[in-house]
Amino acid sequence: MSTLKSKLSRDQQRTICSQLGSVKLNLLYKATVHGFTGAAFHQRCDNRSPTVSVGYNASGYVFGGYTSQSFSQSGHYVSDSRAFLFSFTGGKLKKYPVISAHHAVRMIGNSGPYFGDSLVLVDGSKPVTYSKTGAQYNFNAAEMHGNDLNLTECEVYQMEESTELEKPWRTIIWESGNKKKLIESIQSYKPTVSSVSQARVLLIGQVGAGKSSFFNSINSVFKGHVTWQAFSGCSSTSLTTQFRTYSLKAGREGKPLPIILCDTMGLEDSKGALPGDRPVYWEMWRRT
Repeated sequence: MSTLKSKLSRDQQRTICSQLGSVKLNLLYKATVHGFTGAAFHQRCDNRSPTVSVGYNASGYVFGGYTSQSFSQSGHYVSDSRAFLFSFTGGKLKKYPVISAHHAVRMIGNSGPYFGDSLVLVDGSKPVTYSKTGAQYNFNAAEMHGNDLNLTECEVYQMEESTELEKPWRTIIWESGNKKKLIESIQSYKPTVSSVSQARVLLIGQVGAGKSSFFNSINSVFKGHVTWQAFSGCSSTSLTTQFRTYSLKAGREGKPLPIILCDTMGLEDSKGALPGDRPVYWEMWRRT
């Protein structure tokens, strides 16, 4: 399936997603590609939820609505207390929450997204908007779309869960100078307890999280060449079957670093697979 190009800017997508949690947008329907018809809209968007519907007009307004309910062609109203209309003004999102939740969305077969009796995108299979403030949603029409009811585009996105961070948790400039400083800071690290010569870093995570690969990567950096000391790969069960400790050295013949990485078997769902169910396993870690 060819990839559809979103008309929403990256900033607009981020702004919408910020209202709905850790989600990303998946473009389902684009009127200039699939047609300004109710049939095209319902073919691609029915039984998909939650969704964000966006209209664009020649005056440059961007507006639409959100519903957590799936579209259909039943002709009925659908209740949705989470629904809202919105518009972008000066780059900022203006929300108009649903007033009458029991009539938040209406399922009409020959039209596009139908929010109560207040806002319709692709009305009667025509590239136009129906707009009427009232019982379901209260908004300023001039503010929302400038009273320009002719659509140049209509898009419908499905909201999907996302594990991606919107912004990096910290900013690092990856250049040789910074790399050298980071390596030197680890080599010169000293545990706060004088009787402890090396700090132990315990790697814990589910199967496939990359614990063994993480060690191999760190080891490769300090060795100066690619290493594969810890067994790693892809499997439905943990490839690491026992607790292992790995020392790191600076260079091929360098002295040991002040940290030791402790690799563990991956956490699994099956009975008896969790390290916590294996007392001997954890006793070995406690003693090391």
